[in-house]
Amino acid sequence: MKWIEWSPVPVTPTAVNILPRKYSRGLIIFSLLVFLPLAVLGTMSAGWPIHLQLLPLFISLFIFGMPHGGADHLLLWGMLKKDSWSGRIVSITLYTLAALIYLIFWRIYPLGAALFFLGLTIFHWGQGDRYISLQLHRANYLTRSTALTALHILYRGSIPILVPGFLGNETYRAVIEALVSSSGRLSYQAQWVTNNSIFFFLIPLGLFALYNVCSLGRIEKSERKSLWIDRAEALILLIWFLFIPPLWAIGCYFVFWHSLRHTLRILWTDQLGSQLIETGKYFRLKIRWLELTSLMTVIALIGMWAAFNMSFSLRGIELSWLAKALIGISVLTLPHTIVVCFMDRMQIRSK
Repeated sequence: MKWIEWSPVPVTPTAVNILPRKYSRGLIIFSLLVFLPLAVLGTMSAGWPIHLQLLPLFISLFIFGMPHGGADHLLLWGMLKKDSWSGRIVSITLYTLAALIYLIFWRIYPLGAALFFLGLTIFHWGQGDRYISLQLHRANYLTRSTALTALHILYRGSIPILVPGFLGNETYRAVIEALVSSSGRLSYQAQWVTNNSIFFFLIPLGLFALYNVCSLGRIEKSERKSLWIDRAEALILLIWFLFIPPLWAIGCYFVFWHSLRHTLRILWTDQLGSQLIETGKYFRLKIRWLELTSLMTVIALIGMWAAFNMSFSLRGIELSWLAKALIGISVLTLPHTIVVCFMDRMQIRSK
């Protein structure tokens, strides 16, 4: 057993064609089994101390959430036309530079950085769901229509980012204010969040409706089941983010929906990981995941602790802690999203 994987993970189109349809059903069943009890807990979470409301987000720093970007360097190296140490150094330098530039942006213009973070996350979470819908649920219409692809990314990403600002508007506003005020140079009042609360629901709903209208006449008979899975997931997410308190809802989604699904994508792409999935060797699969991600996850956690004086004690969690955690996550999300965009270009082919 090796502790750290240094070899590139080749990102090829064939890496996404290994899973039979039963894995689509398995992921749906798993999601229901996880989110139903979390929903029951979530309905009670509004009255909990904030450190308990943020427990899923705290867990995400160590399981799935932060680690789901921990293999980026291996995937990035796997996409290089020629594997060389000079290429690896240049690519990881550019990756780090993108994160540092965004961190500086937070220091200079926190409001702009916060709004950019919202938009970036809408796109990134939407592109993650698009990949699963296409490659696992066989929604092949997303490769034929640019309009459907764009709408799918926008409506799927906007549900978890915007819908919590409707019924959970007070909490949503408090988080935005904490983010923008985190620089210590101003005390920001996000009145626009309160004044426009209805749009936090209408925008995702309108995008979802437009997506369904545009799908008319573009779906082949063999793809109808995929479209209904697509719609069912969207409705479940709408209900989840409407009625579950925002901090709990977003934390659970980040860990058990977005990050877990990207984790599966990485393991499907990795040759050894895909073999372990096919043979059902799940304990060995966990070890493989640690080999791929543990080094960069530890480095990221140390970086967040050094840059933000961030405590990793559960009892120390407050809104100020949340702001630091979200800024740290955002700084890593930018280069991570760029890597995923390159992966999409190599693994998703238009038809």
